[in-house]
Amino acid sequence: MIDHETCVTTGPQEPAHVTDHTRRATLARLAGLCGLALSGEALAALAAPNQPSTSAAPEILTGDELALTGVLAELIIPKTDTPGALAVGAHRTIDHLLAVCALGPAQQSFKAGLARLDASAITHAGNRFAALPAARQTALLKAIDSASAPFTSQDQQFFRTLKQYTVFAYYTSEPGATRELAYVPIPGRFKGTVKVTRATRTWAL
Repeated sequence: MIDHETCVTTGPQEPAHVTDHTRRATLARLAGLCGLALSGEALAALAAPNQPSTSAAPEILTGDELALTGVLAELIIPKTDTPGALAVGAHRTIDHLLAVCALGPAQQSFKAGLARLDASAITHAGNRFAALPAARQTALLKAIDSASAPFTSQDQQFFRTLKQYTVFAYYTSEPGATRELAYVPIPGRFKGTVKVTRATRTWAL
C-alpha cells in the first residue's frame, strides 16, 4: 500500500485576494500536476467498480468526520457557475482515497487534523466548525493555512493535505472534468483516410 503523499503533489499557495474564478484556473493547473504524479494503484482505486455512493457508509472516516470534510471541501472549491466540491461528492472520494492510498499513520493523521480543527472552532469561536457562520469559517481556514494562532505547522500540513485531496477528487469527478474543464473524448481532428507508404512512421502511442 502506498502512502497518500504519492497520490498528490504540493501546489503553490494562492494569495488571499484571488477570486474564485482565478483560483479555479490555478486549481485546474494543479489538477494536471496531480494527474502526472498519480501511481497506477491510485488510478486503479478510482476506476474500481465499488466507487463511493451518496448513501454508502464511510470507509475510514466517521459520519461526523465525513460531514466536516464535505464542509471544508466546499469552502476550498465552492459552487459558482459550476458545481462545488460537495456537489460532486469530493468528500466521499477523499474518504475512499484515504482507505485505498493512505497507510494507517496517514489516515490517523488526517482524522486527528479534523479533530483539532473542530476543537479549535469550539474553543475560539464557540461552536463546531460546521455550525459557524461562513465568514468565521473562512477566517479559521486562513489561520490554519498560514499556521497562525491557534494553529500550528502540524495543522497547516493537515490542511494542505486536505486541499490536495480536494483538488484531485474534484477534477477526477465527471462534473469537474467535463463542466469545470474543457473535455474532448478524442483530442484533435479525426482523419479517417491516411495514405500509407513504406516511409510512413507508426504512432508512438
